[in-house]
Amino acid sequence: MRNLAFVGRIWRATLRRRWVSLAAFAFGMAFFHAQVALSYPAIGGIETVQSVVNTFPDGLRTLLRIAPNLQAAFGLQDYLAFSWFHPVFLGLGAAFVVSRATDALAGEIDRGSIYLILSRPLPRWTLVAGKSLEMVLGAACLVAAGWVGMALGVAAAVDEPIPLARYLLIAPMAWGLFSALGAGALVISSVTSRTALAGGLTSAWTLVAFVLDVIPAVAESPLAWLNPWHYYFPQEIVATGQMDWLGLAVLLVWTVAATALAAFLFSRRDLA
Repeated sequence: MRNLAFVGRIWRATLRRRWVSLAAFAFGMAFFHAQVALSYPAIGGIETVQSVVNTFPDGLRTLLRIAPNLQAAFGLQDYLAFSWFHPVFLGLGAAFVVSRATDALAGEIDRGSIYLILSRPLPRWTLVAGKSLEMVLGAACLVAAGWVGMALGVAAAVDEPIPLARYLLIAPMAWGLFSALGAGALVISSVTSRTALAGGLTSAWTLVAFVLDVIPAVAESPLAWLNPWHYYFPQEIVATGQMDWLGLAVLLVWTVAATALAAFLFSRRDLA
C-alpha cells in the first residue's frame, strides 16, 4: 500500500507540473474535431466529399483506413469518422504520449532532477508507474475532449441525424492506441539519459510502427499482431457499430507489459 501511495503522489506531482500542456492538447483535440464538423456545410456537403474520395486510389484508401466494402458510399458518418484517423488527430495524440514518455525518465535524468526524486525511500518502479499513469489518463482526457468537440460541432452545424454513440466506441480504441504507443516510448526513455535522443527515438518508434502496418508483407503477417496500429480502424467501427473488444484488450495488455518492461529496465540501470 505504501508503494501505491508513492505512485499516486508521483502522478499528482506530474499532473500539477504539466496540467497546462494537458489542457492545451485537450483543447486542440476538441477544436480540431469541432472544426471538422463545422466545415462540412462550408465545403459543399456530402457531394463534394464523395467526389474527392472517389478519386482516391486503392493504396490511399488502405492508408487512410477507408473501407468501401463496409458501406454503400462514403457518407457523412464516414466523413466524421475520418477525423479520428486524420493526421492532425493522430499527430496530437502521438505527440502527447511521446513528449510525456520522453520527459518521464530521460527528461528527469537530463535535468538532474531524478537524483532528488530517488533520494527519497521509494522503489524506482513507482516512478515509472506514476509517470505512466499520468500519461495514460492524459490520453483518455484527449480522446474524450475530441468526442465532445465533435458532438458540439455536429450540434452546431449538421442537420442530419448522426449516431454519436458509435464515435464513443472509437474513443476507447484511440485511447488504447495512444497508451500503447506511449508505453513503447516509455521503454525507450527508460534506457536513455538525454531528452533529445529519447525524443528522436520515441518519435521514430511511433512513425516506424505506423509505416510497418501499411506495408502488406508485414501487415498481413503474424508480426502485425504485435503492432498497436494493427487494431485501430475507426471507419470499420462506425460502419458496423461494433468495437473490437479483443483488439482493445491487446492494446491494454501491450500498455501494461511495456510499462512493466520500462520499470524493470529503469530499476536495473546505472544512473551515474
